[in-house]
Amino acid sequence: MAECYTLRYVNIATNKIESGNNAPPQQIESPLTGNIRNSSIELLRLISMFMIVACHFVMGNKANGASGLWISEQPLSFTNFFYQVICRGGGWFGNIVFFTISVWFLIDKNITVKNSLKRIWILERELLFWSITLFVVTVVLHQQGIYRDGLAMLGVRSVLPLSTNLWWYPTSYALFLLFIPYLSIALKALGRKLHCTLAISVLIIWGIAPLLPKITFNLVSDTVFNFLYLFILISYYKWYMSEFSNRTCIILILVGLSTNILYWLAGSIIYSHTGKLIQMQNYLVVRCSISEMMIGFAVFILFTKFSFHSRIINVLAASAFGVYLIHIYPSMIAVWPNYLSINKVFYNTWAIPLGLLEIFIIFGVCLVLDLLRQGLFATTINRNKGKWFELMYATIQRKVAHRKSYRKPHVSSDSVPKHRAD
Repeated sequence: MAECYTLRYVNIATNKIESGNNAPPQQIESPLTGNIRNSSIELLRLISMFMIVACHFVMGNKANGASGLWISEQPLSFTNFFYQVICRGGGWFGNIVFFTISVWFLIDKNITVKNSLKRIWILERELLFWSITLFVVTVVLHQQGIYRDGLAMLGVRSVLPLSTNLWWYPTSYALFLLFIPYLSIALKALGRKLHCTLAISVLIIWGIAPLLPKITFNLVSDTVFNFLYLFILISYYKWYMSEFSNRTCIILILVGLSTNILYWLAGSIIYSHTGKLIQMQNYLVVRCSISEMMIGFAVFILFTKFSFHSRIINVLAASAFGVYLIHIYPSMIAVWPNYLSINKVFYNTWAIPLGLLEIFIIFGVCLVLDLLRQGLFATTINRNKGKWFELMYATIQRKVAHRKSYRKPHVSSDSVPKHRAD
């Protein structure tokens, strides 16, 4: 199938493509809602998910423990740098990029509560499909003795994936969708000056101050507050700031990466001499830190400056989120690291290529599985996407309207004061 690749300059503020021959600008549709999707952004979506898988590859094996300390105990080396700074740092880089892609096209839209609920409804269908499917697989693995943990609570969480926080990202994103209709109106009502003050305040509190270890101001876990924080900054940039130049983006990436390297290097040296502060090596890369934001947002802006269309990339990118759901499902993350893990390749001469190969295997298998899900949905429930939600929403609206009209006080003829005719 022929593919058309056209390199163009993208004006971020107007979200339009300007071709080199001054042709009329063409609107770029949202990758979430539109028909025309910029494959540059979709390629970045795939890259960000690959980096998230790479992060979990470093942290996922049992030898690492819950916080991935095994690799932090290894001697200082380029291999250590690659896996800790690049791969492990790719986790929050991927989260930030993935969220920015989603929210970038929502900022200027008139998002209503109904729109948000419909998006959550559509999101929940995919979550339920994978949570129930993977739970069935887990039962089989449990019977075979491959998965040894309990099934009862996992079963409950699989039936209620959003409300039980089975996956932190979709739960936080669903909550964010509930807030965005109000948050967007509120931020616009603030105006440029107050919005700027708010953006600077949160950047100091949750960005600059936490550069000092142990100072977190409660932004320590994977919650919706990370997304609210990012939205305040992203919306200010898109509404009021001039577009970052390529040079500015590159500087942001280099400063962010240098900051991560500095913390990793200092933490490694301190730990090798004292046996203390082992977690300082990864202090910035395991949270929504200012360095990770600088890298992630700058990379996103660079990708928005170019546009091309590839149907293959667009189809693959539509399954990127499925890769996340599959490989990080509780039982899956407990099983696959037994076969594909960093501690099995770390001391090999080809440690980095072998590790990348294993990451590609995890990513590729999950991608293929979700492509099958995508095909199944296309021939079944996506033929009338959101139809059941519209019917349910309309029914609830009618019932609410009926109750309001029923409760309206009636004015009887007896209660109307009668005037005496003179």
